[in-house]
Amino acid sequence: MDEPISRERADLIVRQFHRYEQYFARQGVGRRQFLRMIALGSAAATVLPVLEACGLTTPAEVRQATAQPVATSAPVAQPAATAAPAAQPTAAAGTQAGAPQRGGRIIIGTLGEAQSINPLLSNETEGQWRDKLLFDEFVRIDLESLKPVPGIASDWSVSSDGATYTFTLRDGVKFSDGQPLTASDVLFTLQGILTKSVASVHAPRFLPIQGAQAYFDGEASTISGAQVVDDRTLKITLAQPNAAFVSSLRWLRPLPKHLLDGKDLSNDPFFQAPIGAGPFIFKSWTNGQDYVAERNPNYWDPNKPYLDGFIHRVIPDSQTLVLALQTGQIDGSEYALPTQADQLKAAGNMTVIVKPQGVDTNGWSFGQKSNAALKDPRVRRAIAMALDTQRFSTDFLLGLGQPAKSPIPPGSWAYNQSLQPIPFDPAQAKALLQDAGATGLTLRLTTNAGNHFREDWVTFTQQGLSDIGVNVQPDVKEWTQVVKDGTDGTFDLICPTFAGVLVDPDELYLPLYSTSSRNVMGYSNPEMDTLLDQGRQTVDLDARKQIYAQVQQLIQQDVPAFYAWDRPFVSVTASRFTGYKNTILSFFNDLQDWSLA
Repeated sequence: MDEPISRERADLIVRQFHRYEQYFARQGVGRRQFLRMIALGSAAATVLPVLEACGLTTPAEVRQATAQPVATSAPVAQPAATAAPAAQPTAAAGTQAGAPQRGGRIIIGTLGEAQSINPLLSNETEGQWRDKLLFDEFVRIDLESLKPVPGIASDWSVSSDGATYTFTLRDGVKFSDGQPLTASDVLFTLQGILTKSVASVHAPRFLPIQGAQAYFDGEASTISGAQVVDDRTLKITLAQPNAAFVSSLRWLRPLPKHLLDGKDLSNDPFFQAPIGAGPFIFKSWTNGQDYVAERNPNYWDPNKPYLDGFIHRVIPDSQTLVLALQTGQIDGSEYALPTQADQLKAAGNMTVIVKPQGVDTNGWSFGQKSNAALKDPRVRRAIAMALDTQRFSTDFLLGLGQPAKSPIPPGSWAYNQSLQPIPFDPAQAKALLQDAGATGLTLRLTTNAGNHFREDWVTFTQQGLSDIGVNVQPDVKEWTQVVKDGTDGTFDLICPTFAGVLVDPDELYLPLYSTSSRNVMGYSNPEMDTLLDQGRQTVDLDARKQIYAQVQQLIQQDVPAFYAWDRPFVSVTASRFTGYKNTILSFFNDLQDWSLA
């Protein structure tokens, strides 16, 4: 062990070991697999000796857990410690020889149901993924570089001032009903997103277009900066340069104007069985059970998709989901627990991939709208300084998760490598609270029930804050209620933060810019606004990197949200499928590239 372990700390590690061992046993995870995952985690050098000293493991079990695994047909692929934005796939993660085979279907398990398959309204992971495969994206994101690449738009040019983009659509793109997809359909969809009554979650992403705000406010009947040149050409002019604009176009998923013109784009029956231009077409949807899609015979790439279709199956119980993977009732999932990796690998017919760090960075967002005391940055920083994230990672998570410092993933070009964590300093935290006149503070901690990692974060936070004189009211409830609080801004402290980054650091604009409609925290700092504006308007990558380094420093100073620890994720697929890549985005993001091995 790196440092002497106190009796109190050892007792905590033992309690957490029992807690997680029992929890994972109910998920079908054996003791051997659980110890193996601890051995692979960041706190093995601390946790395993404590368990052995307390008689909870034997030296033989520790040797077995720490031994290098024997290679099998279904290895666990680990991302490199200093990976690129998305780890390069290994032989176990998608590099396969030979031409892809056509045919076959994949059944993908998920724990939660989609709320909508309307691409203007979907605001959660499951619905947005279905939309992507059903409607396709105007511009895509490369899964490895996380840079914009052609989608329905085959190419584009940018004016010398960085404000005007001219997009060329692919030749021969059709909707699944055989009707051509033209620039008019793209403009029609953009107008739908920017129609206030539709209430699209994506509207803020497109307000930088010239005339978009006036159109959204009902002051103009057209978007002056969006022009159809001809059927295959669309010109978009921004009010000012926006380096992240092309990345945002992945949320522009064209709707068929010939079927929806003049209709209610938020509630038309069309969206119960929609028609798009994506690689798959809608077949059926039994809410809470199966969403079924088939190959689109009119897809613009005649060679894809290789699969005949897919089923997206809701299995709300994680134990049942793992059993379904082991017995072949489903073929893949992103929701297997990290501790189950060895168990799934041992089945011999599964490939298990550890996703890159930064998929889900947890901590606390501070609700300044609900609690006036949280408007003072000294109070927010005091709360962060009262929480020892290294100790939480080691003692509570047993090394299954690790400390974090930033909302930007460590593999991103924008990640500030020199960033220092907020120091753990309870004495200074108390002094900050006194300076702010916030003694006797009471805070509500909101997170979702059933997520043991986050439930433990509530417990850990309660203990840490009590040491600096802050009273805590745990608010652990059903996930949909947590999402509602996070959307409405009706929280004191909430986990997850709902303020992270996956593709481009400009994603911080919506939750942190003072006047953004998505700023549910109520955070406002003119310096942050200036930096976020500069980050959008600067095209040079090196200059943007310096700007977002300052953004991350200001987040550490101001603490609108406290980014504390990364939650581990694994992706699983049956070994008979190929074509996948390890990515910080959805493992099944580019399902049109998958095929039978």
